[in-house]
Amino acid sequence: MAEVLTTEQSPSKEGFFHHYRAFLYCGVACLGAFQLGLDLGAIAGFQAMPGFLMVFGFPDKTAVLGWGIDPTVQQLISSLMLVGAIVSCLAIGPLGKVLNRRWMIFVGCCFNHLGVILMMVATDLATIYAGRIIIGVSVGILDVLPQLYIHECAPGAQRGSLLGAFNVLVSVGLLIGSIVDNYTSTIMSKNAYRIPLGVFFICPVLLTIALPFMPETPRWLIEHNKPEQARKALRRLRHQDTSPQLLEAELQEITVAFEKESAMTKGVAVFDLFSKTNLRRTLLSVAIMTTLTGSGAVFILVYGTYFFAIAGQTNAFAESVGMTAAGLAATLFSMWLITRIGRRTILMIGFAAQSAAMLIVATVCQYRSTSVVGGRVLVAFTIIYLFFYNMCIAPYVYLCAGEIPTQRLRGYTLGLSIGVSFLWNWVASYTAPYFLNPLELNWASCGGKYGYIWTVSNALILVFVFFFVPETKDRTLEEIDEMFEEKIPARKFKQYRCARTEEARVVGIQMAEEKQNGASDHVESVRSE
Repeated sequence: MAEVLTTEQSPSKEGFFHHYRAFLYCGVACLGAFQLGLDLGAIAGFQAMPGFLMVFGFPDKTAVLGWGIDPTVQQLISSLMLVGAIVSCLAIGPLGKVLNRRWMIFVGCCFNHLGVILMMVATDLATIYAGRIIIGVSVGILDVLPQLYIHECAPGAQRGSLLGAFNVLVSVGLLIGSIVDNYTSTIMSKNAYRIPLGVFFICPVLLTIALPFMPETPRWLIEHNKPEQARKALRRLRHQDTSPQLLEAELQEITVAFEKESAMTKGVAVFDLFSKTNLRRTLLSVAIMTTLTGSGAVFILVYGTYFFAIAGQTNAFAESVGMTAAGLAATLFSMWLITRIGRRTILMIGFAAQSAAMLIVATVCQYRSTSVVGGRVLVAFTIIYLFFYNMCIAPYVYLCAGEIPTQRLRGYTLGLSIGVSFLWNWVASYTAPYFLNPLELNWASCGGKYGYIWTVSNALILVFVFFFVPETKDRTLEEIDEMFEEKIPARKFKQYRCARTEEARVVGIQMAEEKQNGASDHVESVRSE
């Protein structure tokens, strides 16, 4: 009876909605992703919004918009959110020792409310800056914690699609932010930006209501020596018809992997990130998250509307909505694609396509951006760039970076990785105005040179993915642990057979069968008496 799971039993053969309860709970957690997309979609538009510039900018008859904004103000509005996000990401690992995943999501919601209120009542730049930092703390928490929840709750075969759903919510946030900005951009008062800020309350309020009804993650509970609570949580996350043997096998697999990792790395967790096999995993996770900035996405997502406006496109807000809608369609498609194609392949396709699209955008911007044809090509290839970014890059980068760390260090590693990603995003968003603003280098309207930087960057990332990123599709987190501990090269992950993990499953099935048989024997003895 106690044998390795057959093909029919294998989780990879179950339908996407088989464990619908895990999908539901993880889907609710994904609401946190909406905040990141909303921030990128809404705040970016403020800088091309007369109602905002009348309060925090200055009149400029030579500007396309009739109003100008100081490059330093641009830098701080965009980058201070990232500063707050970096701080919260780095704090997630240590806080995870005392606060569970649900409590930390609740804390993120509270920071959101405080930051939004400050921005809505602001009449000076100092208050705006304070609000941006506090919202950044919230964005960091609500970016990392839902992903941790998905990694620690979802079955291996569904993990990729659920991380795809996370990125769908990011794209939905971007789209909603762009649409609201489009309709409020003509309001010549503070309501032009206060209305979009009001949308920031919606998802955190829904999350706060839902959190008490969601189970804690079984892996966090095992890590904190609460096996019975972990068993109950796992039962709530799996289909009600899942056999006790399969549940016990999964729980045993999680327990054995955690005990093995704990025995190998004892001491202060933050230092464990850079010791033994964890060093490779930490560096790889950080490098993968860094590719988000290296792709040039900040240029398009944060300054897209402003870029179109100063490049001579008269429908900048409408074009921004079109870009975001294309990104949402691509993200929805990625939920299907992510279950069919391996991580490595789709990442390489994405970075190659982005490199080509960015080259065309830069060239057109340099020579023909103000012509009708040039403007159409510029917008078309910007949309193509965002399509591949949302289909091939954003879902897979977050997925791979979260799969690679060990359970004990996942909060530390993913927090560090996303924190470093926010740091690079801060560098990109802080320096972009120097390249784009007409008062500085003005590379957007007179040279198009800024896009060439990202053309080369995408090409270099493509080479990195080929040599260093392992294939983790359809693998459990515990199988990934075993392959890293055995120091398997990245390009051999796909074919490797994880003997230790299979043995743990067998033990789990045996334990469940012995318990079941023991209960049956007890019932029979009672009946015979």
